[in-house]
Amino acid sequence: MQAKSRYIILFYDHSENVLGMKQLLQHLPIPVETDCVENYQQLMDFLDSRIPDLIIVYVNNPEKRYIDYLKDLRVNNGMDEIPVYVFTELPEKQTLMNLVVN
Repeated sequence: MQAKSRYIILFYDHSENVLGMKQLLQHLPIPVETDCVENYQQLMDFLDSRIPDLIIVYVNNPEKRYIDYLKDLRVNNGMDEIPVYVFTELPEKQTLMNLVVN
């Protein structure tokens, strides 16, 4: 039986390091469809067209306002049901598997 495809939005601030995360997501044993965004406006544009199964925030500098933007998104747009995971370094494959499966 084929596993249901998961839709993930990858929100990042450092394009030079995002390739590793994209490759890790592509090589999971579960089908994953990924859109990548570099800023809050791009995130909003994607959310207008399709709600993801989860959002992964992959940032070098977590002190920037990314978390504030995501909090605003949840409060103002009522999107509490979308899980959001924040990474400041590349996670292990098993960590991503656990997130995507659940």
